[in-house]
Amino acid sequence: MTSDSEIKKERFPRKLQAFPFVPGATSSELAKAHKFFFLPADFVKSATSLAMIPENTMIPEVAFIGRSNIGKSSLINGLVNRNGLVKTSSKPGHTRMMNFFKIGDKLSLVDMPGYGWKSRDEWGGMILSYLQHRKNLKRIYILIDPSHGLKESDTQIMKLLDGSGLSYQVVLTKVDKLSKTKYSAAKAQIESQLVKDAICCFPMVLGVSSKNKDGLDDLRAAILKAGQLSL
Repeated sequence: MTSDSEIKKERFPRKLQAFPFVPGATSSELAKAHKFFFLPADFVKSATSLAMIPENTMIPEVAFIGRSNIGKSSLINGLVNRNGLVKTSSKPGHTRMMNFFKIGDKLSLVDMPGYGWKSRDEWGGMILSYLQHRKNLKRIYILIDPSHGLKESDTQIMKLLDGSGLSYQVVLTKVDKLSKTKYSAAKAQIESQLVKDAICCFPMVLGVSSKNKDGLDDLRAAILKAGQLSL
């Protein structure tokens, strides 16, 4: 006969200690994703208000967010293999508007303004409203520098996204600056924090380097899967 304590254990399982296993992309999927992102990539428009956001919601869209100077522009350039598609700047906070790009009329990419420690105030209502109401937004990619780990501004943004039930995935940037040992330790620490605190985080942390191109195909494949584009 099942005891009351055993019933309670079944109803209230122990908290996750690690992300559940999610298989990575196959070699075939990586090759197809690589080919997809070499389709023509074009700048669509910049938006400083909701009224200026492109109305075309027929194609899937993903957005890239992160702290100022985290490397969003460089990452998008690396994904589409176009060094000059997205303007980059060494000055933190250079991107003050939402910049929209498209890949072969099949996928939309959005470069979002960087945020700082006053995340909600710095972003304002426009960006949060876009994230909460954009029907074709399939996933938000939060860029984190593993050398610095999760900052308070990052966790603030994640709480906002969790509160709105928005799917996001963490991407560790500039991994070329760390040794394999230090990168593994930093990634493990970040994952442990996400398992403990995050709700809507996709259970796979990716690592990329815009400089030497490592991990770009894995991110490309993840984006296509999130957008339900065939691989």
